[in-house]
Amino acid sequence: MNKEYVIETNNLSKRFTIGTRERMTFFTTMREVLSSETPKKDIWAVKDISFKVKKGEMVAVIGPNGAGKTTLLRVLSGIMAPTSGEYITREEVSPMFELGLGFNPLFTAIQNIYLYGALHGLSRKDIERKLPGIIEFSGLKGFMHAKLREFSSGMRQRLAFATVMQTARGIIMVDEVLAVGDISFQKKCLNAFREILNRGDTILYVSHDIGSVRPLCSRALYLNRGQQRGYGPLPEMESLYNEDLREGRASL
Repeated sequence: MNKEYVIETNNLSKRFTIGTRERMTFFTTMREVLSSETPKKDIWAVKDISFKVKKGEMVAVIGPNGAGKTTLLRVLSGIMAPTSGEYITREEVSPMFELGLGFNPLFTAIQNIYLYGALHGLSRKDIERKLPGIIEFSGLKGFMHAKLREFSSGMRQRLAFATVMQTARGIIMVDEVLAVGDISFQKKCLNAFREILNRGDTILYVSHDIGSVRPLCSRALYLNRGQQRGYGPLPEMESLYNEDLREGRASL
């Protein structure tokens, strides 16, 4: 594998095995009850994915629902083990999905910032130093002493995103965070991504809204039904995706 790239995959695949059930009759029901085995079916969430990402790039991962985008990020983040193939990430990976996981609804926003920051490796002094920036970025200054259970889901995600942005380094893997918040907050997110790229870090970004990341992305990985449909310049992948949508090929 080539050290020029910070992410490199070779035929990366992830398979899930799920239970299946045929049309139920009295006899099939009795067979299922008496049998020690449940019928199984293999589903390849992603299969034979091969692509490379250079340091300092922002690459979009696009495709319809169920295409395998989030599964790919989970494998590359180390949350899931691949079924076959191989991958390498040559810098620290900072996953940015399931925002707010670890928050305590009985704690205030300030308390949760300290909690969330600690879970992501920050010391108390680090958090105190970054606290003004987190509060400003979140746009929730007037709610810092309110308990999290009083927040909307969008407010909780904004708070989590603002906190995570202070800890993200290396390879940042992002799953649809621009869906969080209003236009003003989305602009803040884009500016934050621009700063990340300017300091030489790398972003792998899952999005259904290609237009939102078009100014920052150099290339795109297009997945469809778990397969790699294409990898190349964003305009070319966007055109291919739109063509598949028109022809009914981009679906589950």
